[in-house]
Amino acid sequence: MSSGQFEVRFWGVRGSYPTSDNDTSRYGGHTSCVQVQVGGHCLIFDAGTGIIDLGKELFQRRRPLQIYIFLSHTHHDHLFGLYFFEPLLKASTRLFVFGPDARRKSLRTTLHSAMGSPLFPVSFQELDARKEIYSLKGGEIIRLRPDSHGPKVERLYSSDAEANDEVMTLTYKSPAHPKDGVMLYRVGYRGKSLVYATDIEEKKGGYPEVIEFVSGADLLIHDAQYLSSEYFSRTNSRKGWGHSTPERAVAVARKAGVKQLVLFHHEPAHDDKTIHEIERRTRHLFSSTVAAHEGMTVDLM
Repeated sequence: MSSGQFEVRFWGVRGSYPTSDNDTSRYGGHTSCVQVQVGGHCLIFDAGTGIIDLGKELFQRRRPLQIYIFLSHTHHDHLFGLYFFEPLLKASTRLFVFGPDARRKSLRTTLHSAMGSPLFPVSFQELDARKEIYSLKGGEIIRLRPDSHGPKVERLYSSDAEANDEVMTLTYKSPAHPKDGVMLYRVGYRGKSLVYATDIEEKKGGYPEVIEFVSGADLLIHDAQYLSSEYFSRTNSRKGWGHSTPERAVAVARKAGVKQLVLFHHEPAHDDKTIHEIERRTRHLFSSTVAAHEGMTVDLM
């Protein structure tokens, strides 16, 4: 029997690079990592520095681990923590890693290149965990089956994807991030759903394809790195850098009819006071808004 749990926990909420400034103690300084405990499965979205502390907690568990990691893309701030993810040291760990291809490179090739000489002293292959790597193109359904089975990856959408006891992850690849694009994920279980949409630079009013993918979600975790004044700055514009503003995140949330919006991938130069003010102002536009902070949990069941 599947667990009825569907809980989201934030381990890292920063974008671009981590920060340890005392002025960011409320929201935290780790880069992107979100854990989802759903239907008896452990899903992790992105492997920024936040995954290091999560790994330490998971490592203490005595029973064998089966973990699913979903990478939005392989820029350093979303991958660096994987080097220090302690469950990789256990032979009893079974790890499934999903993410997009890079230009002319499979995800496997990218991970093996990133973790190995001369960039790192231990190669990805040498770590003891049993690892399976899946390159995604976008448009897949990933069915998470009982622990004794691995995931089933399909390319045909099923209308019951969020209506039964099977955990489903849907994928959509957006070009709205520099170079190789970014993967968005939608997790569905027993009629509830969340969407993880970081590192996406929405156009004004949002992309229709993204709005369709997000439609009706109970929880939308959306990139909102820059203030509008930063994004449209005449002297140092952030346009084209691959990230959104809170206002553009709100436009998607409204048009998609989501129930709750979480602002994510905070600018590392923004202190607690700035993020709190962003949250306050955004609530005037979309009342069910919260700025993500380390340790924050959301229960969807």
